[in-house]
Amino acid sequence: MIGIDTGFIYALWENDPQAVRVFRESDIAVSVLNLFELRRIALRRNLPWKDLSAPLLSIAAVAEITREVADRASFISYGTGLPAIDALIIASLQALGCRKIYSRDEHFRKYSSKDVEIIIA
Repeated sequence: MIGIDTGFIYALWENDPQAVRVFRESDIAVSVLNLFELRRIALRRNLPWKDLSAPLLSIAAVAEITREVADRASFISYGTGLPAIDALIIASLQALGCRKIYSRDEHFRKYSSKDVEIIIA
C-alpha cells in the first residue's frame, strides 16, 4: 500500500502524470488528517467538496490516529523537527504498513527510516 500526503492529492487535481499513474496503479492510503486538511482548504476557499473529494472515493484505506500512532509521531517530530501534523501523518501511514509515502512537502525528507521511503512528487 502507498501512502499519500495532502500535496499529492493537489497533484492529482492538477493531473500531474506521476500522481495520476501512482494513483491508478497502487492501493492508496491517506491519513484522516489529510482529509481534515483538504476539507479545511475547501471550506476556506469556498470550493465544492463533492468535486474535490471525488478521487478520495477510490482510496483503499484511511489511517486513524491511535495512542500508538501519537506516541510514534512524537518521536518522529522531536527527532526531525517536522510539524506535529506531518509527523502524525507519517506515523499513521506507517501503522497501516505503507512502505512508500508520496508528498510535495520537501520537509518530509527530514524523516528517514529503513522501513519507509519518502518520495517527493
